[in-house]
Amino acid sequence: MGKRSGAGVARGVEAVGRRIEHWRRVRVKRSPMPEDLWEAATELARVHGTAAVAWELGLGYESLRQRVERDRPAVQTKGFVEIDGAELLGVGRNPGTVVELWDGDGAKLLIRLNEREALDVVSLAAAFWRRRS
Repeated sequence: MGKRSGAGVARGVEAVGRRIEHWRRVRVKRSPMPEDLWEAATELARVHGTAAVAWELGLGYESLRQRVERDRPAVQTKGFVEIDGAELLGVGRNPGTVVELWDGDGAKLLIRLNEREALDVVSLAAAFWRRRS
C-alpha cells in the first residue's frame, strides 16, 4: 500500500490503497490513474487530511490537494448575518472561552481567551480557511 502503516490507518484508506496498488501492477506504463481512484482518494483526504492520505497511498500531495480544492463545494452566502461577538464568545461572563476552527485537511486553530479579551471571530475564521488560497 502506501509508504507507512500503523494502527491509525483507517479501513477506507487501506481498501483504496489496495485498489491503487492493483492498478499500479496492471497498468500500462505512464498511464494516468483512473478517475474513480482519484475520487476515492479525494473523499478520504476530506476526512483524514490531504497530507496523511497522500502519504498513506503514495500519491503526490499537490495533485491530491488540487483535486480536493477543485472539488470542494463553494460556500453559498445570501445576505449578511450580524453576530454579536461578545455574546457569542461569552466575554465578560465566562472566563476561559475557547474557539476551535478545523479545516478539511485536518488543520486546527485553537484560541483560549480570558475574561477580558475580545476577538473578531468572523475575520479570524475567514483568514484561517482562506490561508491556503
